[in-house]
Amino acid sequence: MSPWFEAAIDRYGWIWIGLTFGFAAKYALLLKQGVRIRPVLVFADLLILPMVALIAYWVITQAGVKGEGSALLTAAATVCADRIVKLYTERFMRQVDALIADEASRRKAIIREEMQTELSAERFVQDVASGKRPMGGE
Repeated sequence: MSPWFEAAIDRYGWIWIGLTFGFAAKYALLLKQGVRIRPVLVFADLLILPMVALIAYWVITQAGVKGEGSALLTAAATVCADRIVKLYTERFMRQVDALIADEASRRKAIIREEMQTELSAERFVQDVASGKRPMGGE
């Protein structure tokens, strides 16, 4: 075996073990709750897998944990992955909603200002045409 492959297994092997056991535990909890496991659910979890691995790697690196402890932290991150993704999704959607509301109110104010300017100009033209206001604005 190449030294690079051995180093990769040494560094990331426990993370893969934790991911495997974590997903097994997650599905066991879902089965225990009576949730029917469908292929779409498994596919969604496989799509989440890289993000969970990155989160687990970051947590392990920050905690300075090695070996079996890294597998345990990875398994915990995997079991909690749905909650983590839901938390970040809700946070992102709140930020998007706030941004959209702010942009909508800003555009509404711009439209109001343009309409007011247009109405004022129209009123000015009517006043000049009716003779209520002099042409030069004096």
